[in-house]
Amino acid sequence: MTPERRRLIADALGHPPRAIVEIDEGYDFEVAIVDDEWVFRFPRRSGVERPLQVEIELLPAIAHALPVDVPSFEHVSVDPLFVGYRLIRGTRLVDEDADGVRAFLEALHAFDPSGLPLEHRDWVEAYRDQCAEFERLVLPLIDKDRRTEAMRLFGEVETLVDFKSALLHADLGPAHLRVRDGRLAGVIDWGDARLGDPALDYAWLLNGPFADWDVDPDLRRRSRIYHRLGPWYEAHYGLFTNQPEHTDRGLAGIGDRL
Repeated sequence: MTPERRRLIADALGHPPRAIVEIDEGYDFEVAIVDDEWVFRFPRRSGVERPLQVEIELLPAIAHALPVDVPSFEHVSVDPLFVGYRLIRGTRLVDEDADGVRAFLEALHAFDPSGLPLEHRDWVEAYRDQCAEFERLVLPLIDKDRRTEAMRLFGEVETLVDFKSALLHADLGPAHLRVRDGRLAGVIDWGDARLGDPALDYAWLLNGPFADWDVDPDLRRRSRIYHRLGPWYEAHYGLFTNQPEHTDRGLAGIGDRL
């Protein structure tokens, strides 16, 4: 973390931080755990500033409707853009509290998003465009004998239709679902929140810890498509940012899920 960002944190808190632990896992934000009490998030590039601005408006609007904690930004800076909130304590979800996770999903997807600053883009078109990027940059790195399977998967995005659009977190992996005392306690990192197919929020859950959930068969089918596309994003990100470790992890995941 740069000295300038350390200074910004100190100015926000009103005192120099005693300890800063940097979290370097996210694609879009530089994250710091400060004094084991605060989380500060800084956009890595200008292109992700708009999602953070959306979070600043979104989270206060939905917090009361959800049965878990979400970040409450107590420090908001506009220029430069960054936020700080009190640490939501917990560990990554493994397979705990199935009922609590479902209650969270049901509350989120039932929330009326009217008036929220969320773009409503054509869903299939967005995935079609994303898969074209995967085909252009990532597909050449896939074994030739598996490229037909990959193209078949890309073609399946045309079937991501006939759902009731809802407010989504859109990045519900284990790191963003925080568990405390065996219960889902909080959900963090809402930078990908959007309106769209609820099956996206089930992608990891139905294809990981809660495969036995009783859900609509077509929601399960769509969640499988999103799950299989997941590693393509990491491989693409690694290429885009010149971080080979991300590319290698993404390619390994692609091989496992095709």
